[in-house]
Amino acid sequence: MQKNAILKQRKELKRKSHAIVKSHYFVLVFLMLLLTLFGTEFRGSLSGWGETSEEKNTDLNDPGSVFDDLEIVSGEDVFSAITAGRIAEGVRGSERLEQMFQEEGTASKALGRTNGVLAQLVNAVGSGRLFARLAQTIQTITHSDEAVSVIFVIGSFLWYALIFIFLKNVLSAVVRRVFLQARVYSSVSVTDITFFAAVKKWIHACWVMLVQYVFYCLWTLTIVGALIKRYSYWAVPYIVAENPAIGAKDAINLSRKMMYGHKLELFKYEMTLLGWILLGAVTFGISDLVYGNAYRMACYSEFYGKIREHAKEEELEGSDLLNDPFLFEAADRILLYETYFDVVDEITVLHENRIELTGWRKKVADWFGIWFGSLKKKKAYDAQEGRSFAVERYRLCMDGKAYPNWLSPLWIKRKMEDRAHFTYLRNYTVWTLFLLFVAFCFVGWSWEVSLHFMQTGQFANRGTLHGPWLPIYGTGGIIVLILCSRFRKKPVVEFFVSILLCGVLEYFSGWYLEMRYHQRWWSYDGYFLNLHGRICAEGLLVFGVGCCTVVYLVAPLFDHLLSMIKEKVLIGIALALAIVYGADVIYSGQHPNMAEGAVEEIAAEEIPETESLTETEQNRT
Repeated sequence: MQKNAILKQRKELKRKSHAIVKSHYFVLVFLMLLLTLFGTEFRGSLSGWGETSEEKNTDLNDPGSVFDDLEIVSGEDVFSAITAGRIAEGVRGSERLEQMFQEEGTASKALGRTNGVLAQLVNAVGSGRLFARLAQTIQTITHSDEAVSVIFVIGSFLWYALIFIFLKNVLSAVVRRVFLQARVYSSVSVTDITFFAAVKKWIHACWVMLVQYVFYCLWTLTIVGALIKRYSYWAVPYIVAENPAIGAKDAINLSRKMMYGHKLELFKYEMTLLGWILLGAVTFGISDLVYGNAYRMACYSEFYGKIREHAKEEELEGSDLLNDPFLFEAADRILLYETYFDVVDEITVLHENRIELTGWRKKVADWFGIWFGSLKKKKAYDAQEGRSFAVERYRLCMDGKAYPNWLSPLWIKRKMEDRAHFTYLRNYTVWTLFLLFVAFCFVGWSWEVSLHFMQTGQFANRGTLHGPWLPIYGTGGIIVLILCSRFRKKPVVEFFVSILLCGVLEYFSGWYLEMRYHQRWWSYDGYFLNLHGRICAEGLLVFGVGCCTVVYLVAPLFDHLLSMIKEKVLIGIALALAIVYGADVIYSGQHPNMAEGAVEEIAAEEIPETESLTETEQNRT
């Protein structure tokens, strides 16, 4: 290749890089954020967000001052005190920090950190209590402060070594593979980072990257070697990205040969991106996080694409190990159809036997997942949707829009999943939805009663109703099941939408009950990130996980089991429960459950009297 040939094409390479980042913006930016957070690369993007030397006034000339009890202001300080053998100071410091966190949480209702599992976890990590408890346990067993220090030092070294070897170091190759895919294919997903694990080469890739890191560290002991070997080994992560089964020695030697004659060219190419680095410094890393880092990585991927192309053209020794051509160019359409022939057959069968809904039934089924019609047709329709979803992910590969995993030399072709019998992409009848509602109400009631019993040792019939059910749980479950029906193919979106819906429902339900009865049936005061004690971060996370469990497991399984019962029997059970539940709702509307433990009293200053309620609401407005 002509000298500086790639550098002369830099404008075209940058134009392509801009287009790639624009087409796959959210995925690529998210991946670069992972690299930055783990400190793998581009760690300077977060330099303006960290603690400055002025924020922590410590005399570095006096090592003892670092571990002075008065200087312990974080969990890291507690850990440092313990590793220095000053166990007592570390324990006292953690206790003081935890007490401070709780007092601050009491003072701030929005950031309360005095109650709840999440609050306890945040306080334990932030105050270093976990380290202190562990140190005390080891000290009790060994009766030696020195042993505690040694164990902590060795344990922390092993922990960080494992994180570095099996995650942090290999992320460079993992992310580069996704960027290489983004150069060719229009469909790229965050889940593509699991490719190494899918082909069972994650551990091997970790070993290759570790060997390369050790070799480079040894070369940094020489002044010239630190600079030269940085560019000699530059292509190793890309080589591993393409072929995670390659040997460590082969990867390093191949990188040296590929970079021969391109080291200075790469350096000049990096200098053309210096403006983005300066912009990142001026914006305290913000421009890097939102665009700059992803753009620079895309530019480097284009550069690697050129030197790889040159290596294949020149038949460079070892270039046969670059054995995944479809990572750099789309496969022929005929080859794709031959590879995915069973997918083609499956799509053809689905198309020929497709059950179509029309009119308002189709709109209700598509938007809310509610079925109106015969149960026999429903079963066939649900089976059809399950089979369609099973082959949907392969359709993109077959159409050349996504990387064809089945063409990878490392991929082991697996039989397509048959989701016809059990799929969460199903519709629900009105009777099934009501029975699910009652089931959720009962599960919620059981949960609340169990928690109250564990905390107080007393049984209490929780909730406003007299029967064993809490409507807020049933309502939340059904609302999520219905309103989030269109998001089931996107679990992440489903999770956050569930949190939003449940949060709104719980907050305004609590507000209504407080305004009407001047009683509180639940309170999150003191919980981490609570809002007026009606909702909190911990509860919303539980709701999010619970709703996803309901949508993707509980409700489909429940519906599958109910489908085995005759429709007439099912309707009879639903009507009987509806009568009992409706009677309880009507009676409790006039005589709500006020048993001991069912409600929580609200302080007078929090809820005004009835005669002043209108004025208070006006003031709030």
